[in-house]
Amino acid sequence: MKKPILKVRPYQHSKNHKWLLDLRAFGNGRLFFKTKAEADAECLRRKSLLERHDREAAGLSKREMSDIIHARNDLAKYGETLSDAVKFRVDYLERVRRSGVTVAQMADEVIEAKRVDGMSRDYLVDLKVRFRRFSQDFGSRTIASVTTEELDDWLRNLKGSPGSRANYRRNVGVLFSYATKRRILDHNPVAFTAKPKIVDKAPEIFAVDELRSLLESAQRVSPDTVPMIAIGAFAGLRDAEIERLDWSEVNLRSGHIEVKAAKAKSARRRIVPIQPNLAAWLRAYSGMTGRVMPPDQRARMKRVRGDAKLARWPQNGLRHSYASYRLADIHDAPRVASELGHGTPQMLYSVYRELVHPDEAKRYWQIEPVAESENVVAFVSEAQS
Repeated sequence: MKKPILKVRPYQHSKNHKWLLDLRAFGNGRLFFKTKAEADAECLRRKSLLERHDREAAGLSKREMSDIIHARNDLAKYGETLSDAVKFRVDYLERVRRSGVTVAQMADEVIEAKRVDGMSRDYLVDLKVRFRRFSQDFGSRTIASVTTEELDDWLRNLKGSPGSRANYRRNVGVLFSYATKRRILDHNPVAFTAKPKIVDKAPEIFAVDELRSLLESAQRVSPDTVPMIAIGAFAGLRDAEIERLDWSEVNLRSGHIEVKAAKAKSARRRIVPIQPNLAAWLRAYSGMTGRVMPPDQRARMKRVRGDAKLARWPQNGLRHSYASYRLADIHDAPRVASELGHGTPQMLYSVYRELVHPDEAKRYWQIEPVAESENVVAFVSEAQS
């Protein structure tokens, strides 16, 4: 059988690519080039490869050549090649090699990958907390050795509410999902664990009179907490977002608050309108600089809550109140979802809709300072001096 010759040939069926290198006899396709110089360079490179392969083939024993031929013929029955088989085997061996990675090592790798991906600080902190707790029991184990049954038992034995266990399940699932994507695992074992049953409860919110009492107490005993309370109640920012908020991002003149991407839980920038009553609460603080949240805010808020004498304190009550009263007021879930930083309005439809009577919503958005207290004036003057 005549040995195929590798050479550059002219190609007349293209205006731009007029030179051809035909590799079909060598197990490849055809390559087209704009210039003969490019074609000659590739031809020389291919000849060098073939010569190297010929030298390597010459060093093979008869047994090795026979094995190669038999393997090639067996694979051909299934439409596969030797390259396909080698790729599959190397992939398997790489997974075996990496299966020695421990849970603790994988946790560190996931945290770093999420940081590089630009995940928010709050998200990374939450992952670290959950991973640290999981690593207390499984950190030294190889991640490939942890079974679904062990994960089920561990989740069920966690102290806390079903909601807390669901959060652990979700975060630990991120760890094993990453290992699956890196081909260390064939599947994510967390996906087969039981989901904790969470009772669907309406979020707790402040009654109109409760919120008014809270703001009036803040005016009396700690005026520097008024902005953070008012922004939570009338703009719906998360506690962590208010903690990072700077007065330069509160624009009373244009009527909006800017939540920068680096400070948002969703890592997406958003603009929240300043409602008229919020503007009234913030007007006395116009010209302030630095952080909106005062130092030692926990102690200050404790004094405010004590003065307000509220019988209850709803969890995330300010943000939930904003969502509920805002939706009842404008009946526009996509708009409210956007203001809250939600990706979709589904949560609003399922959780907040019809939670508040329209008359109460009207009263809520009429909560304004009766008069600028002497405490506020004194606080602003001292801060600006």
